[in-house]
Amino acid sequence: MTWEIIAVYVMLVLTVALFVTDKVRMDIVGLLIMVMLGVLGILEPGDLLLGFSNEALVTIAAMFVLSAALMRSGLVAALSGKLADFSRGSPIRFMVFALSMVCFMSAFINNTPVVVVFIPAVLTVCARLGASPSKFLMPISFASMLGGSCTLIGTSSNILIASYAAEVGFEIGMFEFTGVGVAIVVVGMCYLLLFSWRLLPNHTTIASTLSAEDAKEYITQVRIGPDSDLIGKKLADTPLATAGIKVAELIRGDRVQRLEREMPLRVNDILLIRGDLNKILELDRQHSISITPDMHEDVSEVKRVEMTLFELMVAPESSLIGQSCRDLGLRQRFDVSVFALQRRGRHHQRDIADLELRMGDVLLVRGTTQALESLRSRDEFILLEGVHDEVIERHKAPLALGTILMVVILAATGLVPISVLALGGAAFLVLAKVLSPSDAYRSIDWSVLVLIAGMIALGKAMEKTGALELAAGHLHAMTGEWGDHATLWVFYFMAAALSLLILNKPAAVLCAPLGIELAAKLDCNPEPFIMAVAFAASTAMATPMGYQTNLLVYGPGGYNYRDFVVFGLPLNIVVGVLACLLIPMIWPF
Repeated sequence: MTWEIIAVYVMLVLTVALFVTDKVRMDIVGLLIMVMLGVLGILEPGDLLLGFSNEALVTIAAMFVLSAALMRSGLVAALSGKLADFSRGSPIRFMVFALSMVCFMSAFINNTPVVVVFIPAVLTVCARLGASPSKFLMPISFASMLGGSCTLIGTSSNILIASYAAEVGFEIGMFEFTGVGVAIVVVGMCYLLLFSWRLLPNHTTIASTLSAEDAKEYITQVRIGPDSDLIGKKLADTPLATAGIKVAELIRGDRVQRLEREMPLRVNDILLIRGDLNKILELDRQHSISITPDMHEDVSEVKRVEMTLFELMVAPESSLIGQSCRDLGLRQRFDVSVFALQRRGRHHQRDIADLELRMGDVLLVRGTTQALESLRSRDEFILLEGVHDEVIERHKAPLALGTILMVVILAATGLVPISVLALGGAAFLVLAKVLSPSDAYRSIDWSVLVLIAGMIALGKAMEKTGALELAAGHLHAMTGEWGDHATLWVFYFMAAALSLLILNKPAAVLCAPLGIELAAKLDCNPEPFIMAVAFAASTAMATPMGYQTNLLVYGPGGYNYRDFVVFGLPLNIVVGVLACLLIPMIWPF
């Protein structure tokens, strides 16, 4: 084994570790990969930057623009806003309509913006129905994955895999995935409808606990001090339960705890409370609870201005990603105070001003109702309350929808490459002024593209150094004597496991060439192994980092890591078994 192979494998392990620990932004990981490969001389500059000219990368960028145009037209928001009317007060009916709509739309447009639009819609409908949003948001994310697995443009990983398949003469058309995809959708939807009520937690968001009357109440956090006489007492037995103060949330350490009246309080517990300002101050004086410093800044101003609490989620393509709350100056720019941040199930209260924002972060902010309305129109945040009922630019909806339909129809004929069609559609929408050029560029998730380019470079390095052949040889030695079918099963679940540890797109880039090399070792058709990677990567449900939409619902749903494993892993296994049974029937060895 040469030093180059060892270096490539070390880089692969470090890449996976960085993804799992989430210490470094994913686009920076992609850049670091390219820098290291170039510094070590493993790849020449031409090969190193090959990913940026990759046809799949260009197609993915154009599809971001097409999806943004449909979202900007307001058509999806209008449909999601009508869900309450369609459901007629029934949570079950609402679940069926919402999952079906998300699944169908995700087959033809980028599923990330679909989920972004549906998150506030789900929160609004759940508030009306008195249902828990956590019962709906994770199924919404999973439904978008199921729908995306049905077509070539349904998910970026399918587009990436199609580019690798073309290298071995396997041309993947628009509906190549549909046969297996529809079967997966049917089984997956049945699972979501049957088990979401039983396996998912009954959490609520902070915003969903607030009513219009709460704007007149003061909302703040208090900490149980070491000298407080409330330590050891059950919540139901404390003055908090009888003084007209409402407890909305309890934070212990960095975890948000489920509120229970019989739960004893501990030192340094943080309570999110709301109520009359004088009553809160009285509790502070009598029971040694420390009120957050923000409250003491100007008590007289608090008395005059009606304040409310709401949640803001950092949008996927937000320009705020990578900046800290201190740098943003949210109080000066938007007239709101940030006093907590939730990231992937963890609650941060200390030093949040210096934390760099990431996609999916949920900020707990306090401000006036006027500030809330101004934030509603900002692209940087997703307000986790309410939904736009009107179409933003109704006259542009037919153009956006027609363009996407034309791209799908022409791509299905195979007469024009999907990359050319997607670029042509994006250009037409800009010329037709459905999107401005600046809006089109902003709609592209450049961090995803940089990450993909970096992973393509790593895959090229594995191929050039022989690391890819070595991995395929070891896998063949382990499973080759079991037969082609058994090898496919092992390879599928290996690809699925990698997709759960890192995002599905990097997993697809790494596993697709490995599947082709493994098929060569087995002297069989590579098509089953290519499709195995496609379905394994597009259905990474059992962890929050497996798919971008999972990260989006993590905070608003109040989930923790275990919730994804408990609810997503059985579905991952069921989908995997079904795919492994059907793939050899459609694409024989």
